[in-house]
Amino acid sequence: MTNRALSFPSSPVGYVFRPTDEELVNHYLRLKMHGGYEQEVSIIAEVNVCDFEPWVLPGLSTYQSNDPECYFFCPRSYKYVNSHRANRTTEAGYWKVTGKSRIIKAKSTKEHIATKKTLVFYENRVPNGVKTEWVIHEYHPNFSFHNQRDFVLCKLKKHPGENMPTFEESESSSNVPYGLGNLNPTVRNYPPTFEEGGHTAQMASNSANNRLEEEINQLRTQLESFRGFDDGDFGLNSALQFSPGNYM
Repeated sequence: MTNRALSFPSSPVGYVFRPTDEELVNHYLRLKMHGGYEQEVSIIAEVNVCDFEPWVLPGLSTYQSNDPECYFFCPRSYKYVNSHRANRTTEAGYWKVTGKSRIIKAKSTKEHIATKKTLVFYENRVPNGVKTEWVIHEYHPNFSFHNQRDFVLCKLKKHPGENMPTFEESESSSNVPYGLGNLNPTVRNYPPTFEEGGHTAQMASNSANNRLEEEINQLRTQLESFRGFDDGDFGLNSALQFSPGNYM
């Protein structure tokens, strides 16, 4: 009997398909590789991601939603026959591995179940590639079965134009300290504590600088009043007598 994947034309309002790394590997990828569980994993489409450009892939997802992430089972594709070098080129560009691979472990057993690689899409060809905002996380299983089907699981997403913090799995953006949202050192992040039309953080900084300048001028005036004392007479007691706290 042939298993037929279910159709998910659209997701219910408020629905977000966001499995954890462990769920992606230990449930979806494991069942897909084992075979015979097509209905259980049918929410993730089987697509050779390098046959399409990244901006086309979201339209190939089994379910359609406004979720910025989508998932695919990708058959392993190699650059050459009898080679283990992955083929990651498309007609418009190529996927490039970036950063360090991460070890995915089962929470209960601490077993190494997969390795996660991060890839960024570049348009054109090496060495004239132009980096884009498209990113894929590739999950490579650390287990195998007899007569298994060879797949990796891909999570595709598009980063916004601005630099955004990367949240670890199950971490809420509200747990990230304010100011990490913009990683550009030339742009200052100010806490949003000023109402519209009130003083901005920059005005508050200028006010503090003005107060400091006034205090320095007052100190200069006090020092000017010390002129006329002999250096030998102006000792510690004189300094305490004419200190800014006692000076009238």
